[in-house]
Amino acid sequence: MSVRVNYGIGSFGKVISARLLMGTDIIEGIEALCEENKIESATIISCIGSFQKSSFVYLVPDETSHIKVRFSDVVEKEGPLEFIQGSGVVCKRDAQYETHFHGSMSDQWGVVSGGHFIKGGNIVITADVVLAEVQGIQHIRQLDDETGHVQFYPLEHGLDLPRKIEK
Repeated sequence: MSVRVNYGIGSFGKVISARLLMGTDIIEGIEALCEENKIESATIISCIGSFQKSSFVYLVPDETSHIKVRFSDVVEKEGPLEFIQGSGVVCKRDAQYETHFHGSMSDQWGVVSGGHFIKGGNIVITADVVLAEVQGIQHIRQLDDETGHVQFYPLEHGLDLPRKIEK
């Protein structure tokens, strides 16, 4: 077994606690909080609440893909939905936010589902969010040659490439 990691070392800055109000898309709300507070990179420490509707994708097998998986078609769930948990990273590149956010929810019968949330498709009834600014690292999402998909790329300020571990 091998260990391969790209990483950066930084620190936490501002912490923002907020409640997103009814009708707000969860990703757009998180990005608006970051923009308002001049945050370019952040981690979503805690995120719970309820949705009017949700849109997400998840991984499915695909033997034709280089990494043998692909995203499903977009799943759209109508609420009310109990938003059990969400986590992710806020990234910014070329003045545009690219938040990578995953979460799970349960429907009115307690059936749990979730995956990679689609921006604009997860409208809250309410959501409690705690964000932590990440300083000293720029969070970027960019195309990864190995997987053929856009991936997380943490780049320390002053370095051209992320730190690496390869064993």
